[in-house]
Amino acid sequence: MSEFGSAVTGFALPWLLLKLTGSAMQMGLAFAVMMVPYLLVSLPAGVYADRWNRKSLMMIADAGRLLLILSIPIAHALGRLSLGQIYVVLIFMGACNALFDAAYVACLPNIVAKEQLRQANAGLQSGVSTSQIMGPALAGVLVGWLGTTNTLYIDSASFAVSILSLLYIRRPFSANRDHPSQGRMFVQIAEGLRFVWGHRLVRLISLFTMTLNIASSAASAVLMYHMERDLHFSAQWVGLVMAGMSVGTVLGSIVAGLIPDKIPMGKIMAASLAVQVIPMFVFAFAPWAVALAVANFLLGFTGVNWNVQSVSLRQSVIPDRLLGRASSAIRLVAWGAMPFGSAVGGGLGQLIGAPTVLASAGLVQAGSFIAGFFTPLFHTGPQTALSHAGPTQASPTQAGPMQAGSTQAGQQSESLITGSPEHPSANTSATLFEGGQTLPYD
Repeated sequence: MSEFGSAVTGFALPWLLLKLTGSAMQMGLAFAVMMVPYLLVSLPAGVYADRWNRKSLMMIADAGRLLLILSIPIAHALGRLSLGQIYVVLIFMGACNALFDAAYVACLPNIVAKEQLRQANAGLQSGVSTSQIMGPALAGVLVGWLGTTNTLYIDSASFAVSILSLLYIRRPFSANRDHPSQGRMFVQIAEGLRFVWGHRLVRLISLFTMTLNIASSAASAVLMYHMERDLHFSAQWVGLVMAGMSVGTVLGSIVAGLIPDKIPMGKIMAASLAVQVIPMFVFAFAPWAVALAVANFLLGFTGVNWNVQSVSLRQSVIPDRLLGRASSAIRLVAWGAMPFGSAVGGGLGQLIGAPTVLASAGLVQAGSFIAGFFTPLFHTGPQTALSHAGPTQASPTQAGPMQAGSTQAGQQSESLITGSPEHPSANTSATLFEGGQTLPYD
């Protein structure tokens, strides 16, 4: 319900800004105003997710979002609504989103068994995908029937439902820790960053995800322009192409939950990335709307499968006491690269043309796919176990707390990826383009 409410907000607030100002620039600025605080707050939010009760953090974030959204229709009814208030709401919404997401990603391994992580993440991704499709669509209908500000009453109610739902979950959202995370904020943030960089598998996932987000954001920045200016598609055909991704994300999340556990996560990620190379070249060179819609479907389908495997893998190998900080650091790197990709894509689109940008994005993805075979990420077998050791070979008795956690996580990731007979649980362990339209890689 919280994701559904966020999807409704994502439509209703920019629409309200358009009605108040008549400026498309204000709509674009709204997305930036929410994204910047999200990125700035994500690292401290990860610390709090490891230090405090994660369920309480999620409820606090939902309560904050409820009050923020509710303030807009109330101010409108009193004749006091201003542009400044809307931007203040957007800023604090971004911060609350970061707090919720840090706890949300970190809590799942404590709610479901590790062998169910992939199915659980697929189910959550299915809910998110459905919310992203149904939320804006329903928001559009409600805005037409009730008006924009009245629609926000319903939006705020969705966060209340989310709070009540969290209350009914009895399982703890954090592992029992005799010594909860303490110390200075920057010291704890640094510990999470050191783990991400020091754990070879987690570092690889972060770098691959960042690269994919740069490429997809660059392509997304010029895709709609390419369809309208170069291919002369009507609005209806552009809508058809964009709908292809929405359908692909829903079906992809369903399929991700049905993939047998015996198939290693690395192989699924490799297959997903291999297929993702094709749509970029279709976007660049195909003149038919149906072909572009199918290509966008493939992007959504495979992108969700990448995300499910990536998130499940991270949740399996990162120690619980570091999960909030490490996950927030990864998302900061991966999602923080998206504005850079959009800026580069848009700028190059003006200089060298949209088709060249789209084809270049495909080449970046193809290069990432090839590079993956020279890393442990896509491989299975005993050689992978050796390559995972890296700097974390010190034994837990000799290493510091962070190094010991890295060593244990590295050993666990070895079993998850290799499926070695020496680790019987390996086969049953969990194995994880919106502007123009981007499904962020996670």
